[in-house]
Amino acid sequence: MTSRYSLFLLAFVVSVVGCSNKKSSSTDRPKIETPPLSITVVDDEALAERIRLELSARSEEKITVETMTQEVFLNQKRQTKDILIYPPAMMGELIERDWLTPVPSSILSSPDLALDDIVLGIRQTEIHWGEKTYALPLGSPVLMLMVRTDLLKQLNLEVPKTWKEYAAVVEAIHSSELLKTSDTLGAATIEPFDEDYLPSLFLARSAAYVKHSENLSTYFDFTDGKARLASPGFVRAGEELAQVAQVTPGEFSTLTPQAAAEAFLAGKSVMAIGWINSKTEVPETVSPDIAFVPLPGAAEVYQTQGNQWVPRAGNQSVSVPLLSTSGMVGSVASASGQTLNAAETLVLLTGKELCSLISPASERTALYRVSSLPMAEAWFPKGLPGAAVRQYAKVSIDQLQSTESLSNIRIAHRTEYEDALRKALLSLTRPDAPSAEEALKQAAETWNSLSEKQGQQSHIQAFRHSQGMGQTAF
Repeated sequence: MTSRYSLFLLAFVVSVVGCSNKKSSSTDRPKIETPPLSITVVDDEALAERIRLELSARSEEKITVETMTQEVFLNQKRQTKDILIYPPAMMGELIERDWLTPVPSSILSSPDLALDDIVLGIRQTEIHWGEKTYALPLGSPVLMLMVRTDLLKQLNLEVPKTWKEYAAVVEAIHSSELLKTSDTLGAATIEPFDEDYLPSLFLARSAAYVKHSENLSTYFDFTDGKARLASPGFVRAGEELAQVAQVTPGEFSTLTPQAAAEAFLAGKSVMAIGWINSKTEVPETVSPDIAFVPLPGAAEVYQTQGNQWVPRAGNQSVSVPLLSTSGMVGSVASASGQTLNAAETLVLLTGKELCSLISPASERTALYRVSSLPMAEAWFPKGLPGAAVRQYAKVSIDQLQSTESLSNIRIAHRTEYEDALRKALLSLTRPDAPSAEEALKQAAETWNSLSEKQGQQSHIQAFRHSQGMGQTAF
């Protein structure tokens, strides 16, 4: 009995010790820790530095933020980061490389994101590829017409609402004595003829002629993908651009949108096309008679289906803003193993709480939330009169909220298409310039060759997706 009891006791002790050892090995097992998130910002150190600052103040996670030039960024064979922040016109290139993943639906419905607060044009087109949302915005400016109302009044001229009226005002200013008798004025108008920006300026001038609710064939035919650069709407825009370029003094012929605005604020012109951001230089004295209005529009459009010019509804002039000529957006990289965490971090960077702290650090961005209007000063330079800031911000938001807007070229190999267009536009400013139709026809042929290299069906699909459309027209 004693022997049997001893054996039982020994077995019990062994079992207890064994269980204890198993429990110990389970709790001592090392935890799997996820690596800290990593962010790449393309060509914008000021924005990257502000992101570092705000994240370090709000997150215990050691998130790394690096900057990279666009050339180095695109020369990589693969991506290893979690979040990519880049100009929205690059989206098509990155999607073709399979570097981006759509924003999770749970994030899009998040109250912290407040998607409906983002302006319509950006919400429906700029952050989309086809029917999927691939990015969250940090803001994108649109070109603005800036005018000196006192000088126009002096010449009995009205603020132009159409490109035809704009050309007439420019001619009237040149025909007057205003420029000859002024100590500061050097041009009737200043436009961003900088070579890098020239294709975007041309497309912005073309938008009101080629984009309307019944026309999906803008840059390319919606059905067969053929380039439409030589169509009448683009040709008219080319002719009008060339007329202004040929009378623009040399010192103003190579300016960026920001530099054009700076020259206007300094009193160098009666009108200007450009934009203002937090980095814009403002002179000590700014005329109280400056006004900001949408770009000129058109009261008629070229109808592709009928191959004819037709009046817009009610013969009303409509300004059509061009999106994505600048700006920044953020996407979750497909290489990330932390999709949800990365997307939530993007919400933090682009949401209501931090948008007025992070976005204005970049000279590429602009207001992009309706609720940010009361905080508009964050996106503008010191020294600009408060009334001017409020007017500019309101007009900018109204343009970005427009139901009629056109997206810039966003398909893969975009720079090659822009190079061909730039070559055609530069030829229009030479003394022996070809006709706009001839120059744009040559550019269209180059575009078609580029598209054929990508495969016609792939090209058609990319064009539709770049404009926020799916496979069907509506």
